[in-house]
Amino acid sequence: MARPFHLGVAASHRLFDPSLQGLDILRDVIGRWASGLDITRLGSLAACVGAAPAAWRFLRAAWREVYGWVRQFFISSVTIPARDPLNRHVTNWIVANVVQHRSIRSFTARTQQAGAADRAALLKKTRRDVQYLPHFETVWFWHDGCLFVARRPSEGFNASAADPASDGIGGEELIIGCLGRSTEPIRRLIQNCQDYADKHSQYFVIIYSRDRYGMTWQPKSRKPIRRLETVHFDDRLKHELLADIRKYLDPKTKRLYQSRSMPYRRGYLFYGPPGTGKSSLSTALAGEFGLDLYEVRIPSVANDQDLEQMFQEIPPRCLVLLEDIDAIWVNREPLDDEKNGKARSNCTLSGLLNVLDGVGSPEGRIVIMTTNKPDRLDNALIRPGRIDMKVMLGNISPKSAEQMFLRMFMPDADGSLLPPSAEDKNTISEDGKPLIDHGRLRKLASEFAAQIPENTFTPSQLQGFFQLHLDDPIEAASHISSWVERELSGISSDDDIEIVGNGHANGHANGYANGYVNGHAR
Repeated sequence: MARPFHLGVAASHRLFDPSLQGLDILRDVIGRWASGLDITRLGSLAACVGAAPAAWRFLRAAWREVYGWVRQFFISSVTIPARDPLNRHVTNWIVANVVQHRSIRSFTARTQQAGAADRAALLKKTRRDVQYLPHFETVWFWHDGCLFVARRPSEGFNASAADPASDGIGGEELIIGCLGRSTEPIRRLIQNCQDYADKHSQYFVIIYSRDRYGMTWQPKSRKPIRRLETVHFDDRLKHELLADIRKYLDPKTKRLYQSRSMPYRRGYLFYGPPGTGKSSLSTALAGEFGLDLYEVRIPSVANDQDLEQMFQEIPPRCLVLLEDIDAIWVNREPLDDEKNGKARSNCTLSGLLNVLDGVGSPEGRIVIMTTNKPDRLDNALIRPGRIDMKVMLGNISPKSAEQMFLRMFMPDADGSLLPPSAEDKNTISEDGKPLIDHGRLRKLASEFAAQIPENTFTPSQLQGFFQLHLDDPIEAASHISSWVERELSGISSDDDIEIVGNGHANGHANGYANGYVNGHAR
């Protein structure tokens, strides 16, 4: 029988005494410990350790067999494909209502995007925080009195992993199972997930685009709803546009169209110089009416067949944005743009007209076309029935410049401008900045607008100026005159870039000066 091994007090002091030969003492201790081991017990322990992996594989195989048998006879299931919007909705619900309430050891890490309120961080190259999202493969949970299991296969290629814009949610196939023979509880769960997604997406606009292979529509980004007050153009035209879209989306209008055998479609043309807010207005309209936005970049579409496939897969109630519609030409001869290396679409005009209002084209969508060159559009494309309203977005006016100044420096909690009040002394500046009341701020806005010439600068140009003076309205008002002088000294060359192209001087300037509403000159 092995003798118990004890290390004496004196030996222990000698072992940790740096003045002695600690190495010899340690060798002596190890020798005594090894001499007291029972070799037979050591062999048994090694045999058990070696058999553990085999036992684990056996248990896992047995569990798979049992679980497969139970799933076949006692569990109903619904499979949701990867990258499907419904997959994301269900996954988000499970993460928020099930996974986050448990002890999680698996996460997906991603770089956190800077918030819209952190305007200073957007102008600096700073290190951003890391956001950790709970991750799961299989999770069991109770809901509405039923036992559910959500499973995502751990093997195979994750489609979202190769997408740099993905946040790791909804990129894997998802299988929802329920104990029982009916899938009705799963249907109710999916409906709850959709309601949850609708509740949380009402403050965002989902923008869809084709994937890198041009095969399917995928969510490109989720942007906070942009207020229409942030898009500056003629107020009367803005109100007419909103009223027209609101009337079209009214269910009564749809029934009226159907009762008279009219195609239920609506098309708009936004035109004007670059930087006047055509795409921004489209995004703002999608948020205003709670619609998803499907982005179609005409120069990137390969041919008419791809364009038709894209439109067939777009849902009926949404907003379709056709950007750079002037890239489609009637004839196929080389033009100045092609000689200069600019993009030109391989789609034909007839192919575009067919997807817009052909025999098999779906109804119920709002189509918005944008262009910088309205004079190059074919009359067949912009006739009534295809383009029901034309909106000119031109250079900014002094009145719009004043509104932009107030919006930059005096937003309240809900984003609307506060009414002027002599008693209202709410501050609008950060710590260390002078306190300015609303009356003083409106006076600064008026002085600012007086320096802006009529129909000269685009809203994007003026926004670029504001980015240099985000936190100091006094500084912005005092520097605007010198900025205008510098811009005017070089603006003629910029105008030449826009005007030259149709062979006639001032062709674009004259075209943009004449807006059209419902096909009639403004």
